[in-house]
Amino acid sequence: MTTKPHQNEYLIYARKSTDDADNQKNSIDYQIGECLRYAKNNTLLVADYSVDGFCDTGVIKEKHTAYKTADTTINKDGSYVYRIERPKFKKIIDALTKKEFKGLICLCWDRISRNDQDGIIIKNLIKNGVDVRFVQTKYEQTSSGALHMDIDGMFAAHYSRVISEKVKAAYTKLRSEGKCTYSAPIGYLDHGSDNKPLDEERAPLVRQIFELYANGGWGLRQLAKWANEQGLTTKPSRKHRTRAEVLAGKEHDDSTPVGRPMNEKSIELILKNPFYIGKLKIGQNIIDGIHQPLIDVSLFNKVQEVLKSKNVNIYFVDKDFYTYRGFIRCLCGRVYSPYEQKGNNYYRCNCLRTCDSTDKNLKENFVDNTIAEIMDKIHFSDTELAEIQERAKSELGEVVEKKRQFEVGTLEKQRQRITDDFNYLEKNKITFLRTNVYTIEQFTADYEKLEQEFKEVNEKISTQNVSASEMLETVISFSELVKDAKIYYENALDSEKREMATNVFYELNYHSGNLSNYKAKEGYHALLSRHSVNFGGSDGTRTRNFCRDRAVL
Repeated sequence: MTTKPHQNEYLIYARKSTDDADNQKNSIDYQIGECLRYAKNNTLLVADYSVDGFCDTGVIKEKHTAYKTADTTINKDGSYVYRIERPKFKKIIDALTKKEFKGLICLCWDRISRNDQDGIIIKNLIKNGVDVRFVQTKYEQTSSGALHMDIDGMFAAHYSRVISEKVKAAYTKLRSEGKCTYSAPIGYLDHGSDNKPLDEERAPLVRQIFELYANGGWGLRQLAKWANEQGLTTKPSRKHRTRAEVLAGKEHDDSTPVGRPMNEKSIELILKNPFYIGKLKIGQNIIDGIHQPLIDVSLFNKVQEVLKSKNVNIYFVDKDFYTYRGFIRCLCGRVYSPYEQKGNNYYRCNCLRTCDSTDKNLKENFVDNTIAEIMDKIHFSDTELAEIQERAKSELGEVVEKKRQFEVGTLEKQRQRITDDFNYLEKNKITFLRTNVYTIEQFTADYEKLEQEFKEVNEKISTQNVSASEMLETVISFSELVKDAKIYYENALDSEKREMATNVFYELNYHSGNLSNYKAKEGYHALLSRHSVNFGGSDGTRTRNFCRDRAVL
């Protein structure tokens, strides 16, 4: 028969509950000290046995929650399987079952048994001859001893449930008070659940990330590149421990916490986090927090809209600057990519196979000249201005005024409807909450939604409180301002050209020698569309239609 080297020796097991830090017997050092003293007083030999990540000179340390119960299953053959979640505890059971050690020493029953299933396993070990010793008590091998063990097991399970209730109740109370029970995101400091002040170093950069992305021109990767160039990092932290290391009781190393570079995912998490508008995310619920918001709700909502639209990048932080990079497309949808050859800038398109475009390359000078010519079409000619002034004296003012009054009437009805909804919610708030028609979170969300709608309607009404003559004067004044746009564009710096072009156009489309296909932004579209054949002939019909339908830009 093969002799096992430690079959007459004992192991010591110490477990720290991650939910009861204030309990003295929860201290690993306290448990080990008491177990070693017990072994010495009772002349029990502790095994000189070490395995990396499991045991150190016969002492096993483990950290785990006190009340979480593992899953159990029943096999087809009727066998009952209990999955042990504590990796070290499972190894101990295997070793003791194989009689590799004589027994086990631990402080008391609730340090080795967390629940009824654990208790059954320990009792079976004892029944099969494994010498399990408890420092704080002794169980006789009688019916009274078995009763004593059952009572301790019952109290251990009860103690675990009490700890569970206390932990859950504490978290519920903190959340109901708007306190944050988790680490605050980048831009905030962690000084307790009720103290999450702004990080003076990182908060301004985080706010700027929201503002840049809301403009619709930045992508996540480019924002991460920009953030790293500004010196923004994640919150300082040490290297994360693995789950096995946490359960094994391995502490964090003594290294200084460091911030790590930003990446696309960290930028996305920032932009989607309601914490920055004073909210807390608890599971699927959003509740009000007591911390200071970093940005306002309107900016946050605008960012969410841009995220949903899957906006394409316009700014290229990590690439050479070209005036029209990412701005020109073929009608087949492919983008013209910039390159330099013999000191000149060009744009090449790798068109789809089905595309019939004959020109795959554009010279930047050609694009400059074409855009300059389009810029020259924005303002009204002297003939058009004379016609506008003449028609303004007759039916034009009346048509525009009627349209304005109709829109104001519609908006006033919307505002009255929102006001009625406000009054209804206020009047029935208590009833809704008592009858569970609303939770406080749902009520708050609907109330804030109405507030936002009311604000938007008021803004629209304020823009309509201008007479037809004032509208017309604004349009003519704008025309005068952009009269020299072509000259300015031709003499602008490359960066200024890009800024002017992106202010006027969404994008330019090129196909077979023609760059006149473009998507102008709303106000400019109204002015430029009068040159389209769809707006009539050359007898002035285009101008009359424009004046009638497009007076308000």
